[in-house]
Amino acid sequence: MMRLLFLSVAFLAFGCTSEKPKEPASLANQNPAEEGFDLAGSDPAALQLADSVMHALGGRGNWDKIRFITWKSQDDQVTYYWDKQEKRARIEDAGDASITLINLTTGEAKAYVNGTDAPDKAAQANAAFSRASYELALPFLTKSKDFSLQYMGEDTLARQRYNSLVISLKDSTAGKYKLFVDKHEKLVRYWSFYPAASTAAAFVLPFDNYQKQGEVLLSGNRSNGTGPKDIKVEAELSDQLFTAF
Repeated sequence: MMRLLFLSVAFLAFGCTSEKPKEPASLANQNPAEEGFDLAGSDPAALQLADSVMHALGGRGNWDKIRFITWKSQDDQVTYYWDKQEKRARIEDAGDASITLINLTTGEAKAYVNGTDAPDKAAQANAAFSRASYELALPFLTKSKDFSLQYMGEDTLARQRYNSLVISLKDSTAGKYKLFVDKHEKLVRYWSFYPAASTAAAFVLPFDNYQKQGEVLLSGNRSNGTGPKDIKVEAELSDQLFTAF
C-alpha cells in the first residue's frame, strides 16, 4: 500500500488537462444538491461528473430509499450502524468496550465505556463516524451541505487515466478530498485526501470491489485491506440500537 501511495502522489497535480466530461443535463434533476451545498462555488463540469457518478452507483432515488447500513472497520474492532433516514448512528467499539449513540442532525453524541458515561469518547466517536461515513459513501455525498466541487481534468494513476473530482469543505482547515472517476463506467476507483494548504496527498487508496446492495453499488472489502468491511443494507433494525446502551 505504501508503494502505491508514493507512486500515486507523484502523479497527483491539481493542474490537469482541460478536457471536460459530457453528460446529459437531466441527471442534475435526478440528483439535487442538499441544502447548504455551495452551488455558486462549484463548477458545472464538476456537477455533471458528480451526477454521473451518482447515476452509475444506482441513482439518488435508490440511495435515498435506503434506511439502514451496517459495516465494520478494516480491523473488525468497530461496528457502525447508520440510520440514514432518521439521521442517527450507533458505534460499538470492541477495543475499549464502548458504545456511542449520535444524533447526526444536531451532532449530539453520548458514549458509555463499560457502562460509565464517557464524554471524551463521545467526541472522538462522533468525529470517527464522520470519517467512516466518508470512507464508506463519499461518492454518494458529493453534493452535501458545506461541500463544493471542482473538476480538475484528467489524472494518471496506476497507468490509467481518470477524471478528477475535488471535494472542498467549507471549513478551509479541513482539507480536500479527491476522487478518481473511471472515464467509461463513471465509478470512483481511487480516493485521496489533501490536508489544508498541502499539495501532497496524505493518502491515495483504492475505492473498489463494488457489490450490489439493494439497488445501489457499495465499495467494501477493498483490494488493499483498507476501508469498510462486511457492508449490509438493512430494511429493518431494532429502534433500541439507536436509543439504548
